[in-house]
Amino acid sequence: MLEGISTNRLCDSSATCLVAAGKAFVIRYYSRTTKQPEKQLRPKEAAEMARAGLQIAVVYQDRARLTEDFNLARGQLDGASAFASAGQIGQPAGSAIYFAVDVDFSAAQIKTFVLPYFKGVRAALDAASGGVSHYKLGVYGSGLACRLLKKTGLVELTWLAEATGWAESKTYTAWDIKQFVTNQDLCSIGNGWQRCTALPAFGQFQPAGFEVKAGEGELMKVSATQLNLRFVPTADANTPLATLPHGTLLRVLGVSAPGWVRVRVTLNGATFIGHVKASFLEAAPGLPPAPAPNPQIPAVYWKEDNRSATRQSTGGLASPIGEAGRPTRDPNAVAALRKQQLAAIGDWLDVEHSARYAGRDGVTFCNVYAADYCYLAAAYLPRVWWTSPAIARMAAGQAVTAAYAETVREMRADDLYRWLLDYGAMFGWRRVADATALQSTANDGGIGIICADRAAEGRPGHITVVVPEDAGNTAQHDAAGNVDQPLQSQAGAVNKRFGSAGRNWWLGAAFIDHVFFVHD
Repeated sequence: MLEGISTNRLCDSSATCLVAAGKAFVIRYYSRTTKQPEKQLRPKEAAEMARAGLQIAVVYQDRARLTEDFNLARGQLDGASAFASAGQIGQPAGSAIYFAVDVDFSAAQIKTFVLPYFKGVRAALDAASGGVSHYKLGVYGSGLACRLLKKTGLVELTWLAEATGWAESKTYTAWDIKQFVTNQDLCSIGNGWQRCTALPAFGQFQPAGFEVKAGEGELMKVSATQLNLRFVPTADANTPLATLPHGTLLRVLGVSAPGWVRVRVTLNGATFIGHVKASFLEAAPGLPPAPAPNPQIPAVYWKEDNRSATRQSTGGLASPIGEAGRPTRDPNAVAALRKQQLAAIGDWLDVEHSARYAGRDGVTFCNVYAADYCYLAAAYLPRVWWTSPAIARMAAGQAVTAAYAETVREMRADDLYRWLLDYGAMFGWRRVADATALQSTANDGGIGIICADRAAEGRPGHITVVVPEDAGNTAQHDAAGNVDQPLQSQAGAVNKRFGSAGRNWWLGAAFIDHVFFVHD
């Protein structure tokens, strides 16, 4: 038997400790509707657990406690969502997805509600896989639920819930996983876990390519005229992440499903991880020539620790916030602490009531707010930046000091858009492809930025900060569980601690282009 745990807590920071404690696997969640940011398994977490030597298993659960949670249509929706989550994690074909029945239903209720639900789940997984599901199907529930669903052939695997008072739970022995009541602290997840024991093969996995680091993996190129890069390993019902032109170079991370591989590719400075059809790839002869490096340009501030740059002052806007007692983020702290520190920064800046960020005389200050937030979070986003002549002098080896309007100038949002593309990587910023990556980074205690360049010449763009979710403020998700609208904070026409200029504001006609960037 294998010993492991199930938990709704993030485990990346606890992975090594869990291995030392004798745990062989961790069971985590997929969910479309959860309001608990830590509940959903994330790609980075899955990779970190695998690198530590842990196996992973997954269960899909939104609520799964009322009869209204179970019917054919809901099963189809949940099955499609689980498939999408599995693709983003890199869950390989042949592993399992369990679906929860977290309630002591009678046999009649199981037959009336739960069996149609699992028929819907099975149909969705089969359809998404192009005929037959890439994944085995399992059930979490009472002994009665496990027995009846296994008897019908709807599931291959059963996970017996910890509630021994549920129907047949004391007598059911044909389980693949068994859960036990647990009430003790473990590593950094506290007591939010349950002990589990499992047979040697219960649908566990490690993500495809988890061991492949950036710059590693088999180098391939696109042989087709163009090739769709997808969130999940199927061409059915999912919009491509990007279209890869003929000859595009990419790194293969591993096989994700029959005929599909998980890949890492860089397009226009942004790194994407997704899935492509393997038959449209061919071996690449070698690495492309490396781009010429930018000259090493230092970060620059105008009058750092300027005591006139306070929340209730309208002066000192070119300086980073210099008010005494300001909170900060420790980028080397554990994720949970970094997240708390970011929440404290957002609350302290108090964008809705601070004079520093209040619009006046037709001018708004999204750039000032974003720069202050990043400054306190120890991520460099410039309020002032070197002028082109100053950069040219640095490239020639000359020493340059900051002189307002001579060697440095203030940065508007449209300037920050271009700066992120040209210089962001020098200061730890990474371009990402989607809102899910933005929100995941923020929830892990990092910083996310959405920055758009305005179409009208001479008009400033707009920039918002993506902030960590909490119990009362969450991102919006689509039907597949992807983040559709990340949780943002902004100054602008309306200042919002939680909120933005509107749904998909960065896609508005006023903007010519936009970028998503993150900083750990």
